[in-house]
Amino acid sequence: MSTERVGGYPDLDLPDDFGDSTSWQRARDEETTIEPINRAEWMVRVGDGDRHRVVFGTRSGQPVGECDCKGYAHHEWCAHLATMLLAYVREEIVVADLDADPDEELAMLWRQYRQGGEA
Repeated sequence: MSTERVGGYPDLDLPDDFGDSTSWQRARDEETTIEPINRAEWMVRVGDGDRHRVVFGTRSGQPVGECDCKGYAHHEWCAHLATMLLAYVREEIVVADLDADPDEELAMLWRQYRQGGEA
């Protein structure tokens, strides 16, 4: 696993056949683990594979992300990003708005929590 920070936050462009892709099938069918590192970085494992660092969030409501795995390097799409996207659309994770000020975002989440809402 690379220790170099992943950055740049490119738009997440789904492949035309992403629903039939091996990456999507793995994310959907295999056991996955998602662990937050900070507001935009996550460690993701799909099946019994290695953990990979994924940058994932939104910009103006549009999911953005990238991964440090070889699949992403070759195809700009991988099972780790597919796992994050699936968790995001299922509302299993809360992701950062990368355009928002981190302090403002934290204050908004704290207000939601105090009002009994889901963060």
